[in-house]
Amino acid sequence: MRRIARLDRSIDLLRTRATVQAPSSTYLCTACKHRASPFSTSSARDAKASLTEKLRRKIWGTDSPPGLEDPYGGKSVFDQTKKREWEEQIEEQKAARKLQSQEAKVNSLSKPKYTPATTWDGLETLGYVEDRWAADHLYTPFVPMEVKTDSEEITAALHRAMVEIFALREAGVPLESVSSKMPGRDLTLDVTLDQSPSGPVLKFMGDAAPPLQDLVGSVTGQAQVQAKAVDETAEHEVPTESEEDVAADRSTVDPLHPDAEPAVEESFKKENPTESEEDVDADRTSEDPLHQANSVDVTYEELIASWGPEWLQVSLENPEIKFAVLKRMMQLTGIRIPDAHLNSSKTASALLKLLIIPPKPRKLVDALSQKEDLVTLPNVSIYARRITPVDKERSLGRWKVIEKELEERGLPVTGHEAKRAYI
Repeated sequence: MRRIARLDRSIDLLRTRATVQAPSSTYLCTACKHRASPFSTSSARDAKASLTEKLRRKIWGTDSPPGLEDPYGGKSVFDQTKKREWEEQIEEQKAARKLQSQEAKVNSLSKPKYTPATTWDGLETLGYVEDRWAADHLYTPFVPMEVKTDSEEITAALHRAMVEIFALREAGVPLESVSSKMPGRDLTLDVTLDQSPSGPVLKFMGDAAPPLQDLVGSVTGQAQVQAKAVDETAEHEVPTESEEDVAADRSTVDPLHPDAEPAVEESFKKENPTESEEDVDADRTSEDPLHQANSVDVTYEELIASWGPEWLQVSLENPEIKFAVLKRMMQLTGIRIPDAHLNSSKTASALLKLLIIPPKPRKLVDALSQKEDLVTLPNVSIYARRITPVDKERSLGRWKVIEKELEERGLPVTGHEAKRAYI
């Protein structure tokens, strides 16, 4: 059987070509060249890679897998944590040594001579005042501790606040100028508010109404300062001429014979004061004779009626005016209005309803009687006690006839027995 001649394969061609092209410094025979062929199907890079690197490449499916080149050859997480703790401990030791050195330097400094005191004589006092209960050192709150509950007093206080705030606005004074001190005398009794095309205006009633400047001064506190200044100037040491005349009239010493003993009259009676004495008393008094002569006791009800209802319809849409009125109301009455109710108070009348809180009724019948929507219903009646069959018969006009028949038959009219007989 004839043999088929073997053709050169591609691998043999590559081997022969590599053998021919590969330079060699030593002589090799043909058999040795075929045995030690430099041809290989693997790359040269794979020959240098370690087994761990090969596994990582197969796992990730790429020649450049992510992560460390040798994840198992470096330090573990435990070793790194331990090293970090060791470094922190060294830093703490350094800081402690530095602190000790600073304390040693401070202790090495020369200390001043100090002698502790055995008593408090001569020691400096802080936060203590001898006249702690004096009026200058007492705390005066802006809102009074006593809250007003009378409806007429609250109405008068609201009228005063409205007039004072609109007086500041009319005078061109900022509304923030309201004094934080206790309010003085009320000067708004003869002043009210009236509507006009340009807005609310002040209306002065009668000759007793104070001028606008006095109203502004009472609100800003300037009137109190001026009154205090007048009182200080009134305290003088040198007597006036009228006081010297009164002292000379009352003296029992004879100016011509000052050494003589004064004669004492047993029947001495004080007569009417002289004109000079009246002048001195008028100078020393703090009462205004004009206001004192015209002063008349007026009740809150009469005052509210004299002001009329126009001031209650004054608009409070301006937030600045509303805030100033509420601030003054808190200072006068001590009543605080929640912020949630401020938006609903569009007028002085709406604000007055928030200020005047009626007392809670003690009985259910009183609470039901105050509900207008319930009382005005035609088919609803409110009674203070339980309605009995007797009441029903009386409302129909038949009770007198029933009572007469019961008496003629000798039956009880009222009580449990009458109820059984009626049934």
